[in-house]
Amino acid sequence: MKITTRVSFREYLKILFGLAYRKPIMIFLLGLSFLLIIWILFYFLNIFNFPRPLFYQYLTVGLILIVQPLAIFLTIRRNYFSSNHLRESLEMEVTKTDFKIKGESFYLEVIWDKIFRIVEHSECFLIYQNNLSAIIILKKDLSPEQLIEIKEILKNVSERSIRLKK
Repeated sequence: MKITTRVSFREYLKILFGLAYRKPIMIFLLGLSFLLIIWILFYFLNIFNFPRPLFYQYLTVGLILIVQPLAIFLTIRRNYFSSNHLRESLEMEVTKTDFKIKGESFYLEVIWDKIFRIVEHSECFLIYQNNLSAIIILKKDLSPEQLIEIKEILKNVSERSIRLKK
């Protein structure tokens, strides 16, 4: 099966922000900032007898809701625009034994047994070569037949930590 794909900055940003904010620590931090905002609002609206928020509560909310997303955005932007591989149009050939990726400046051939992990999300498949580096296959670039075919291939790869949607 042959696939042609190109990941735009907006798509890359959406995927990586989604991955970052699915982590338990990020969910915890967002919950914490939500509770701090409730505390601040209840204090100023005199709903309950809450103690006066200190500078640290405002600082914590600012760091979690402004600085942290900004730092993530700038890191994603720097990674995307510093990598030719991410911005190139890719031609992929996926078979039951391996997959080949040809970009404008590189060629990669990987056998499925050497893949670290495969994860399916609503908008893409992530084929991890290691814990940090993944090949992105956007579902929007696949026909319905190709989507079924790639799911079959990925199901038959191995019993590694593969998470596909049903």
